[in-house]
Amino acid sequence: MTPHAKTWRLRARGASVLLLSLSFASCGGKEVRPEGPSGPSRCEPVAIERDVDLDGFRTDRVIWRDAACEPRSASLVRNDAADPAGWHGGYIRRYTYQVAGAQRTCDGAKDGVPGWGMVTCHTRVGETWGNWTEGVTGTGRTLFAGRHHALHEFKWPLPLGGFTVQVTVHYLFATGRSHPLYAITHDASSVPPDALEADVRSPYGDLLFDGNANAEIAGLGWGDRRRFVTLSSPVTMQSGWDYRESNVVPYTRMWTTAPDAEMGVVQTQTWLQKPAGGYWFYQSGWDQRDDDGPMPQDWNWTYQLNQYQLPQTTRSHRMAWGANYGSLGWREYARYGDDGMLSGHPFQSYSVFMVLGTHREDPVLAQADAVEAWQAVRLTATEGTVRPRGPGGVGREDSVAFDTPGYNPVYATWEAHAANNRAELRFDTGTHALEHPVVVLRDYTSTKPPTRVTLDGQPLTADEDYFASVDPDGHALWLTVNRSLTGTATLRVE
Repeated sequence: MTPHAKTWRLRARGASVLLLSLSFASCGGKEVRPEGPSGPSRCEPVAIERDVDLDGFRTDRVIWRDAACEPRSASLVRNDAADPAGWHGGYIRRYTYQVAGAQRTCDGAKDGVPGWGMVTCHTRVGETWGNWTEGVTGTGRTLFAGRHHALHEFKWPLPLGGFTVQVTVHYLFATGRSHPLYAITHDASSVPPDALEADVRSPYGDLLFDGNANAEIAGLGWGDRRRFVTLSSPVTMQSGWDYRESNVVPYTRMWTTAPDAEMGVVQTQTWLQKPAGGYWFYQSGWDQRDDDGPMPQDWNWTYQLNQYQLPQTTRSHRMAWGANYGSLGWREYARYGDDGMLSGHPFQSYSVFMVLGTHREDPVLAQADAVEAWQAVRLTATEGTVRPRGPGGVGREDSVAFDTPGYNPVYATWEAHAANNRAELRFDTGTHALEHPVVVLRDYTSTKPPTRVTLDGQPLTADEDYFASVDPDGHALWLTVNRSLTGTATLRVE
């Protein structure tokens, strides 16, 4: 084979090894680090610390390295019993990352919402406003924990509007990928069609993303088909705003200036592929700017953020997602903008990134721009086959076609079927870079990682140039390419 011209550039580098194959119930409070190749390492593999006590919260702490090879961690609260805040887990109680060489620790707030990642749904009518997983006992387990990739599952039977909706949530962590992925499915298949009219607001929560400073919120915004952003600091219900810039990938964001911090949520698909947001503010807000405010009425924000707390405080870090009523339970409901119909029965599934960083780095919009750029990537295979479809969401067995062949929006991965545990994939990224892509080879039956990986004919070093994990139960190879791909690049695995 004649290699293609080398069009990639080196980003972060690192090395080391870890292989995990555990469940939430295993290993007590020990940190599990199975043996791997010896030698120094700078970019450590994924580690999981089991049953870590955070002031009474029973957590499983996942530690991984981000795109800059800096450590990050997320402490997931177990959901099989009530925690000290009266919730039943399934959320991130503590998140840490590095800022200017020091660890920034972000804990759940102490206002009754003790973390981020809760499941929340509202009903339009009924005896109650809806429900969330505060009082619902569920189950949790590690689905897959490899050397450089970890996938965790939570499940709950959520009582809602007189019915029970089965909820599945997956958290995905990967070496070389800064932001964890949160994927959720609401399974209403046991509910008669159109008998339940609910919205979806998961992931919901309150995390002090400014390093527990509880600072005033300096600005916030969101994206649907336009980008909404506030114009004054701190944000109040009288703040001015601008809603004129066009947008492609749905997101929410919020930031502080002292300290410099930002948090947001970014969908893994475009607005046209998976609409998000709800209610009717678009009618008077799109393409408008109001320098003097006020903000939209609290019940009519496109996503739930901190609007219900703003009359009392400018320091609320509340953040949630959103969709119109009927997005859960109705066979047809109007998408945000009321110019198209979607289905919320029998499933409602979607995936988002949890983004934290400094506001000056603009991490939320950077991630949204990255997801937008992915839509132009063309993946082909000269050995093996590009995967054209897959399950419609976590916890589902139905098959749906991918909008971009090979790109699985459930996990934001690039996927193909291996041929005899080998594959040769060609990425054509267009005019934008594809940063640190996570590749999944299905039908990979070996229990060992590949012996040789090349990019444009150049050998790559395991645990330094790429990060591999073998999932023997799922017959898959997960591989983060520790490169920025631009133009065309050929990845060969054998």
